[in-house]
Amino acid sequence: MEDINIFLGVKAIIFDFDNTLVNFEFNSKIALEAVARDIYDYLLDILPQVSLDKVKGTIFSMAEKLDSEGIYDRTIWWKEALQEIGASADKDQLSEWASLYWSIASKNQVYDDAEELLRYLKDKGYKLAIMSNSDGEGGNKRARIEKVHISRYFDKIIVAGENNIKPKPSVQPFVMTCEELGQNLGSCVYIGDDPVKDCLAASKAGLKSILIDRDGKVKFAELYADFVVRNLKELEEFF
Repeated sequence: MEDINIFLGVKAIIFDFDNTLVNFEFNSKIALEAVARDIYDYLLDILPQVSLDKVKGTIFSMAEKLDSEGIYDRTIWWKEALQEIGASADKDQLSEWASLYWSIASKNQVYDDAEELLRYLKDKGYKLAIMSNSDGEGGNKRARIEKVHISRYFDKIIVAGENNIKPKPSVQPFVMTCEELGQNLGSCVYIGDDPVKDCLAASKAGLKSILIDRDGKVKFAELYADFVVRNLKELEEFF
């Protein structure tokens, strides 16, 4: 018996951006290191007993926690981390650290498999869109997207969490993106790297979903999405 292609009838493909089309994680870690060092220098006169390792650990753990909760404003990350350490900083200082972070983290490398797949899908006549969450204060997701050369492949770019659009995992941005593409929910598929905010949320909205798990880190990945891949090129056999 032949396998059934569950993506038959799909007319539009919607992508997440960070860690799906571009390697955001690499420079984000470098940026967090830079901010942690700057915060450590700031704390030397206030809390001289605090170690650099303590500051780094707090910054990284707070970033992971708040990102998972859908809080993308980096000034809130620094504020919460400082509170945990036992210190504080004014708004201007928090914004300065956010600017430092984004000056590094916004330099994103496009994955090789991403451009190959986008070119293939465009030649096939699919409608393509990016729908990704906001970067929060100090960042500019739309500018980051438009700066990379692959942005030319997309018919629509939607930044959730801005302009009265709710952020993922709300179903609103998924529904809105399908409407912007002129497609019903059942003819759209969403591709992202987050099993919950991308894949489960897309399924809840009525789209098909594909999880890109490049490093095989997601446990029981098949429970979150209609299909799981390690490389975007794997999808060419379905579209």
